[in-house]
Amino acid sequence: MFERVLVPLDGSNFAERALSPALGLASRSGSPVDLVTVANPASPEVKPSSPATRGDDSRERGESQAEAYLDSVEERIRAEGYDGEIKRTVMPAGNVANSLVRYGQEVGVDLVVMTTHGRGPLRRAWLGSTADAVIRNSSAPVLLIRPPEEVGEEEDGPVDLAPTWSQGVGRALVPLDGSARSESVLRIVRPLLSENGSLTLLQTVPPLTPGGYPYMPHTVREEKDQEEIKNAAMSYLEGKARELEGGGRTVSVSVVTSNQPAVAILRRAEADAAQLIAMSTTGRGGAARLILGSVADKVVRGSSVPVLVYRDPREA
Repeated sequence: MFERVLVPLDGSNFAERALSPALGLASRSGSPVDLVTVANPASPEVKPSSPATRGDDSRERGESQAEAYLDSVEERIRAEGYDGEIKRTVMPAGNVANSLVRYGQEVGVDLVVMTTHGRGPLRRAWLGSTADAVIRNSSAPVLLIRPPEEVGEEEDGPVDLAPTWSQGVGRALVPLDGSARSESVLRIVRPLLSENGSLTLLQTVPPLTPGGYPYMPHTVREEKDQEEIKNAAMSYLEGKARELEGGGRTVSVSVVTSNQPAVAILRRAEADAAQLIAMSTTGRGGAARLILGSVADKVVRGSSVPVLVYRDPREA
């Protein structure tokens, strides 16, 4: 179970939509929640009879505004009856992602919960440079919350801060590819499940692309090889399922033939009414410059449910 949960906030309603699941998971494990924001220098207040505000004053007012914002967030959380421990931190302006990662390492954060950008003017930066960098550098898993399509980034009005997932996640989907890296997320997602929760392990295999005419001997051989690949994938998943079963939780397995793994993952999540997709991704090497790697990238962009992304630091 998680011992410390970090929620980065930027003052927007959109970012605050990460609070409900974060509070629920923290209350479930009795862990503190860290609310962190950045103190951007405040705009100078210039009066006709006085000189412009100095830079130091601007920074101090920026810090005061950030602290006041976190105060108001905590007040609203308490108004919902939440009695868990809340820690508040105001970071100086600068490289926000690096500061978040460093802060998380210093205080022992083991889960980061933040919203993703999927619509409107921020569509081009669907995750945003800060979240991107946090995922690529954080040793803690990152839970990405994507608000419903009808919710805009700048929507006015109060955000519902009532904790969710306080009993755990009912249904989760975990894509695997047979590698130890992909399996590293399993030890994180299992504690997230509710007592009667269900977990689906999914593996995609590429479809048959015959190299000749139907019914030719080599085509038959390719079809046989394809069936052997699917059987091997099913055997692999069933072995993992046996390791995970117990405690009232159920584990099912599925092998899907598709040349678009991300699409297959999203379709299975929709068919299962999954509440969470959990997957590992590459770290600093290899596809790190591609944000999450092609499959995880597409899953995060296309998913309507939260996605837990984990980069095993041992694989970095």
